[in-house]
Amino acid sequence: MQVAIAGSNGFVGRHLVDILAAEGHALRLLVRRATGTWSQGQVVVDLAGDPAGVAAALQGCDALVNLVGIKTARGQSFAAAHVEAVRRLTAACEAAGVPRLIHVSVCGVGPDAPGPYLESKWAGEEVVAGSRLAWTIVRPGVIHGEGDDFVTNLAAMLRHAAVFPAPDGAAALIQPVAVEDVAAAIAGALRRPETAGQRLDVVGPERLPLRAWVSRVAAALGLEVWQLPAPARLLGPAVAVMERVLRAPPLTRAQLGLLARGVVGEVAHTRMLLGREPMALTSARIVGLAEGVRPWLGVSLRSPREPVGGSASAGRLWWMVPIAALWIAALRASTPDIWRCMTLANLVLIPAALLGIALPWRALLRPRVWHLVFGTGAAIVLYALGWLGARVLTTAAPQWMAQVGELYAWGSLLAPALALPLLLLIVIGEEVFWRAGVALPVAARLGPWWGCLVSATVFTLAHVMVGPPLLWLAAFGCGFAWAWMVVRTRSVVPGVVCHYLWDVAVIFVAPY
Repeated sequence: MQVAIAGSNGFVGRHLVDILAAEGHALRLLVRRATGTWSQGQVVVDLAGDPAGVAAALQGCDALVNLVGIKTARGQSFAAAHVEAVRRLTAACEAAGVPRLIHVSVCGVGPDAPGPYLESKWAGEEVVAGSRLAWTIVRPGVIHGEGDDFVTNLAAMLRHAAVFPAPDGAAALIQPVAVEDVAAAIAGALRRPETAGQRLDVVGPERLPLRAWVSRVAAALGLEVWQLPAPARLLGPAVAVMERVLRAPPLTRAQLGLLARGVVGEVAHTRMLLGREPMALTSARIVGLAEGVRPWLGVSLRSPREPVGGSASAGRLWWMVPIAALWIAALRASTPDIWRCMTLANLVLIPAALLGIALPWRALLRPRVWHLVFGTGAAIVLYALGWLGARVLTTAAPQWMAQVGELYAWGSLLAPALALPLLLLIVIGEEVFWRAGVALPVAARLGPWWGCLVSATVFTLAHVMVGPPLLWLAAFGCGFAWAWMVVRTRSVVPGVVCHYLWDVAVIFVAPY
């Protein structure tokens, strides 16, 4: 059989070419530009150009397989690729006397399909169904295979970070199908004249929520993942930006719509076309497909070393952190003495962390000379950055800098001989509980940057009742820096040194 293939150099097209060639078909590959592969069968055709040229390219063919499709409307619209191109191809088949057409669409399209991508796919199907050809519409689900958009991009995103933004909770059902099965199903439809006039789904054997597939990919790669539910409508603008600025975005708006809506079909159609059971997306296949896949953007936010702390410790933080914040708020409400408040708070938080959070405390609290040097240098850098920030606030927001007087007043409430030891106790307590106790378990589960961010955020929230908004700003910035130090050094000591020296400098020695 002489078979023309439009879109032969695409993901599915390359596999289909191999199958049909192995079956002995003569191939005519319709491409927009000539390439090195299968050059002897290539015909360069502009589907948006002269219709007569398309018909001429199809002369003598017994069938056409249309695989033309786009994921983003960059360069041409969905309507141009999925409707106008289909209209030209069906007209060209009728003009050239090509009796058979296999049109490849996507699972789940219909008259009520939302969004320009699915709307155009349905409109293209209707063009095919209205033609005089012996047509079969093949509707693949989400496809997996070497170089795919599903497993490859999931692996890249999971290796980038431990947090996965789950569109609408990732509850939509997905039925992934192997690219080899899609190509074999198309070939099966071509061999079976009785499939003419039918719309047939090509899907895999398992129908699971997207969150289950994300978990399976993560487990196969040995990665922990936290699936953060996110409304698809909120993800849409971010995905649109990625479409514009990235040459190969990990997700397009069309794909986001499919994942949020679900992509499922009738596996019985697939079994009929293949004559066998379709391949499952197993852990072994995931490992093979993800081999060599680098983190998204080439950067991993996961810990490069074995993390300190684990899931059990992170789980306890859900109740320990709110209780700690309420304890500080209750103390602040009961006494105007900030020193008494913070001393009592940390006399409770230190043993709570040491006894309640499973960490290697002996190693974390063991001092080294380089810890003292690192902490001192970090204190100098932090003081310099704070000085620059104070100059900016003095110019841009003097009302904020006016709040610094309240903070400086704390230093005059006690004699230095008493204040300095109490300050050291408070610093140790904050570094033990809010930095090591929070940052390390979260970093172990989600990655270092998330550990630092969560630690800084809860530390800031715990200070809401303690002082003015300027303190909240300082708590977040410094809290992030000190959390980074404990995650980076795997020690509490550098953070204690930096924190204590910075507090002494800005409260007693050289206020900004």
